[in-house]
Amino acid sequence: MDGQHRWAAATMRGDLLQLPCCLYSYDSLEEEARMFIVANRARKAMNRLDDFHAAIAAGDEDALEIRALLNDAGLSVARDTSSGATTPGAVMFTAALTSALRKHGAPIVSAALTNIAEAFPNQRLTSGGAIFSALVSIFAHPPAEFDPDELVPALRTFDVAGWGDFVAGIKGGERRGAAMKSAILEALSGPIAIAAD
Repeated sequence: MDGQHRWAAATMRGDLLQLPCCLYSYDSLEEEARMFIVANRARKAMNRLDDFHAAIAAGDEDALEIRALLNDAGLSVARDTSSGATTPGAVMFTAALTSALRKHGAPIVSAALTNIAEAFPNQRLTSGGAIFSALVSIFAHPPAEFDPDELVPALRTFDVAGWGDFVAGIKGGERRGAAMKSAILEALSGPIAIAAD
């Protein structure tokens, strides 16, 4: 009913003398099919954070470099995808981190993470992905007369939740990042307010 991939992998390895399994007997093909559906629908899919932590355990170079950059900034990778369950300073946007590292390199990723850590200490990074994407874009393509020293004070204009209001209702990482970038650039120019609904 299940486990064919584990069996094939164990056979390919050749060094596993035993492979634990469970055997079940069914009265009919329909009952076996019903149990197959129950077993596979109940299975929890691996989420992006589980995948990232597995990549660290496997020694993946990108994952290890990202963890080091996070640690250097005083941040960490969340263990849970639920925004209410995250601890302050824990990031969930591992896919954005990986993409930015490959596209722009460690110095830009480090600059974005350091600014997030300095601007939002002891805060849950619920809109951290959009803020991170915006900062990466700003550092990768700085506007004229950009002063990086003004970035943290501009970010402190709002807490993380306040910045999240600028991307509320916007779907898609790129669109959220672009909207956040516009808001951050506006904050660098002077005081801004969240548009009322």
